[in-house]
Amino acid sequence: MLAKKISQFSLRIFLWLILPLICVELLMIVLEPYLFKGLYEYDPDLGFRVRAYYPVDQGTVTNKFGFNDRDYPLQKTPGVYRILVVGDSFDWAGGQEGNYTALLERQLDNHYGYHRIDIINAGYPMTHTAEQLVMLKKYGLQYHPDLVILGFFVGNDFIDGNPNRKRIVVNDLYIDIDKRREHIILGYPIIFQSRLLLYVKQKYKIFTELRKAATEPRQQVSQEQRGTFAEETFLDLERGLLEFFNINSSRKGRFQKNINYILQSIAEMDALLKSRNIKFIVAIYPDVFQIDKTLLTVILEPFRLRREDYDLDLAQNILKSFLQSKDISYIDLTDRFRSGGQEKDLYLLSDSHWNRSGNQLAADILFETLVKGLCNVSPLQ
Repeated sequence: MLAKKISQFSLRIFLWLILPLICVELLMIVLEPYLFKGLYEYDPDLGFRVRAYYPVDQGTVTNKFGFNDRDYPLQKTPGVYRILVVGDSFDWAGGQEGNYTALLERQLDNHYGYHRIDIINAGYPMTHTAEQLVMLKKYGLQYHPDLVILGFFVGNDFIDGNPNRKRIVVNDLYIDIDKRREHIILGYPIIFQSRLLLYVKQKYKIFTELRKAATEPRQQVSQEQRGTFAEETFLDLERGLLEFFNINSSRKGRFQKNINYILQSIAEMDALLKSRNIKFIVAIYPDVFQIDKTLLTVILEPFRLRREDYDLDLAQNILKSFLQSKDISYIDLTDRFRSGGQEKDLYLLSDSHWNRSGNQLAADILFETLVKGLCNVSPLQ
């Protein structure tokens, strides 16, 4: 009798709880292309991409490749010099009109005349250099650029450069998998985790973060100056990024595999562009803790970290030494941002991305570089 009751109870649990959950999991797999239409979608080569013509802000939409820019004809107009800017979320800060790439294009229009130089913004958020190399091969080169500018963010481009990482998007979730163990069925990735559980956890995390950020006392800061994160989350993130600059960690080679992978990707990008007679320059973007001394103190003190244990120029020095050895042109924005940061805020509040002033300064530096011909760029000759 007891065994029968246990059996009936187990059957009810299965029918009322387990079976519906299994059905939901199956529906999330089968109907994923139809139910989930967020900003990101799965891409077999990159892992993910931004959706084409997806509405972003102020009535603007992404272009045909999901870039934060308008559409350009793939075949450029004769006599027009075309510059492709490859990067990550720095190519999104400020929106299509306020991003440094758009500001740079307007400055070049004013200097050389309208539509003499195209600046094509070809960045995807959450990517590092090796992933941007894949994007360049798949989409970027279709624009037939004369010059490619690689935006390199020293804050996380080395740290995120895990040689085995592949960031994919399924069910509007981004998930990091080992690309050596990727499984594809009917063109879609299979993940050996509960999609429903991942969806609930990630959406709840986003909700709580936005709620926390919204309740912080930011009345003195305009909406356009506010970043994404709550202060506590932001400081924790920056503390993690600061670890790359730890002198002892560097001596022990903690991030050496990542560094090698990223530098190898830059070398491959350079070789690819040279084979097509396309000029190449690396633009080096500093992290906010390298610019804001007060913020650095706020990050160090709660963890009782010593300033002398960190070399704040470590990432720049590694990158520039490599670029010099390969005779790859570069422009380091760090010094100008350090001097400019003494006069005004250049970053969003609780965020490592540039505000309006930061985007403008970046555009100014790149404009001066291009006009002076530092990289042998003579668009109209």
